[in-house]
Amino acid sequence: MDFRVVFDLISNPEKIEPAYSFYALFFMIGIALLIAAILLRHRFTYWHAMSAFSVFFMGFSALMTSKEIEKTSRLRSLVESGQFTTIEGCLDYFKPGSRNSSRNMPTDERWSVNGTEFTYGAGEVRSGYHLVEPRGGAVHSNSKVRVSFVETERHNRREIVRLAVAEGTCPEAPTTDQ
Repeated sequence: MDFRVVFDLISNPEKIEPAYSFYALFFMIGIALLIAAILLRHRFTYWHAMSAFSVFFMGFSALMTSKEIEKTSRLRSLVESGQFTTIEGCLDYFKPGSRNSSRNMPTDERWSVNGTEFTYGAGEVRSGYHLVEPRGGAVHSNSKVRVSFVETERHNRREIVRLAVAEGTCPEAPTTDQ
């Protein structure tokens, strides 16, 4: 059976890096708020509060960035030292994710192989594999997968660091975990 590798951070651990641009966006918003507060200080009665908020916002953004750097560094070291688990098999169940993320509806893609569940969503910012089926993801209900992952402490999730798929080699998996 031929597996097609569709995602591989094990061979390329240098690609495991924080989403700097995502966090920089929040920092830039904080800077814009601070500049607006300074420029509007003669017209805006509560410019002190806006300045304080923008400094707090930038500090919070810096804190979240440092946490992301720490988490990503830990993931990279685990991958480089070979501390990941690999399992293979047909899917126990498969629930395709939604094309768009939403906080109001369950939109994550969910599937299980050999009793181990994997979840990820379209709008997530994370190092591991997270491409849902409606957006061109490689996992389908009739896929056989060979998945390598690292258990993460944060959010109690599994970061997929390598995914290989053999399409159409298994019976259709049920769409729920029953």
